[in-house]
Amino acid sequence: MIFLPALYTENFGLSVSKIGIFLFLAKLIDIFTDPIVGWLNDRRVFTRKILIILGSIISSVSLCKLFLINTIPYEEYLLLWISLLYFGWTMFQIPYLSVGYDLEQRYFHRTKLSATREFFILMGLFSSLCIPIIFDFDNASLAAYLVKLTLVTGTIGIIFFCFFINDKHKVKKKVSLKNAFTNILSHSRLKTFLSIWFINSCANVLPMILFTFFITYVLGGSDFDRQKVLFFYFLFAILGVPFWTKLSKKTNKTLAWSISLITSSVFFIFVVFLEPGDLFFFILISCLTGFCLGADLVLPPSIQADITDMHRQKYDENISGILFSFITVITKLSFAVGSLFVFGILGLFDFDANTPTSQQSKYFIIFSYSILPVVLKFCCFLMLKNFKSSELELIEIQKKIK
Repeated sequence: MIFLPALYTENFGLSVSKIGIFLFLAKLIDIFTDPIVGWLNDRRVFTRKILIILGSIISSVSLCKLFLINTIPYEEYLLLWISLLYFGWTMFQIPYLSVGYDLEQRYFHRTKLSATREFFILMGLFSSLCIPIIFDFDNASLAAYLVKLTLVTGTIGIIFFCFFINDKHKVKKKVSLKNAFTNILSHSRLKTFLSIWFINSCANVLPMILFTFFITYVLGGSDFDRQKVLFFYFLFAILGVPFWTKLSKKTNKTLAWSISLITSSVFFIFVVFLEPGDLFFFILISCLTGFCLGADLVLPPSIQADITDMHRQKYDENISGILFSFITVITKLSFAVGSLFVFGILGLFDFDANTPTSQQSKYFIIFSYSILPVVLKFCCFLMLKNFKSSELELIEIQKKIK
């Protein structure tokens, strides 16, 4: 998704404002499907493995239609296939996260499970960046290569999952979507956590959307420079996963996450001072912030699993699918808001990837890429100071729900 905006502006001639609108609409549609898929997961209309397989097929076809093409037949083509991609990924992700919740109940072991999952995801991202650096692919060739690699490795992963992971979640049960929503809205700790997640997701989405634009139009970098920065970013993210996992054991999950947020903010603010050609310093900053990314990936899902137990004890309902669907809704909503904000403002500045970039557009890219995310992460840091979650509390809660 990092390469999609640049690919569709540079190769297919779509304006950034239209891309922003299409991404926003696709995410808006996707947001409404998440609770429904979560409800299907908890209602057990289909087994979670069936939902995961169906989601994988829809996602695979959509990826091919988005990236393995030479032209687009009409402008709304992007909206159609990105919407289907998001829907397929929703059908895969929510049951997948729900299975993870059932696999492990212990406080720290949930973090280890989350860390293991994210470690292999990062390894996949990192590995996919190694070959492009060796062969010096451009954006379009890189996107096509990554899609083909994803189809092969994804198929292998699904086969292993279906044969080796036991899905205990098979008996059908009644789940009232109305009651579930009412209880979620009255759960103050869950609402606080979701608010923190949303603000932090916005802070992460803005640099992701603007990454290619920042490299190209602010630092004056090439496609190869983009790939090189991502290579080091994900390398250090992998190195950061075991560090933040161990730190969460020695302290607790919320404190470890707070430390990563403030540390990442301190490092990332220096992006403001970079000038054209400062690629080395940008790579250095990316290494430091990439190291902090490990905490963002590992700790929130583990905290969410603990809150799911709290919700189960408080309201006497096991709705892990719906609760995890709220996490995916928050993530997607942040992407929709970020896309509309970034591409909408760039559209007002008449930004065009094929013409010289105005000073206004550059200032906006710098502000939205570096300053705004730092402010948002600092807000999350302040909110987490009053958010408590401990192993002893979880043990007591799990005793009550057994």
